Amino acid sequence: MEKKEILIATANLGKAEEIRQIFADSNFSLKFLFDFKEEIKDFIVLENANSFEGNALIKALLFGKHLGMLTLADDSGLCVDALGGQPGIHSARYHTKGDDKSNYEKLLKELENVSEKERGAHYHCSVAIYDPIDNFIATTDGHWEGRIAFQPKGDKSFGYAPIFLPENFSYQKSAAEFNHEDLIGINHRGKAFRKAINILETL
Repeated sequence: MEKKEILIATANLGKAEEIRQIFADSNFSLKFLFDFKEEIKDFIVLENANSFEGNALIKALLFGKHLGMLTLADDSGLCVDALGGQPGIHSARYHTKGDDKSNYEKLLKELENVSEKERGAHYHCSVAIYDPIDNFIATTDGHWEGRIAFQPKGDKSFGYAPIFLPENFSYQKSAAEFNHEDLIGINHRGKAFRKAINILETL
């Protein structure tokens, strides 16, 4: 059976690898934005919604229409209880430099006087599905509970993973100390994309 080709609207290599693993046993063949460099070189998408779902929808709709493909897009971020849910939708650009290390170092600085019990946090992921052929739209979401560490540990993942201690492992190891394949069964992105796969299989 030939696999159906879909677009995952991300150019983040770390995220792309994780999503490839989530779809490994599915009936879908994945393309990413870096597979269409020429087609999108002058194409600008502003993620200016006030929610994860809104930003995911913006990306799925605009890239799906532009490339004429069944498209999935996600928006995800880290929400810290002691910071009122920040960085949230601003996770990727929390520090003006916008790189992973600067982002999580800023977060650690803001939490330096916060006790271990008050360092609760969760990851949120929203996935939007858009089919430009029949204008089908759907969204899914996933959560992953944990706590913010006092210092970064591990180098096997990206984003805030070095300072996120998943509750699944009793807060003993950071998300960056696990391989992607060990996390996709429990993390926010795995949960949201598996729900999306279930929807895709009904189309």
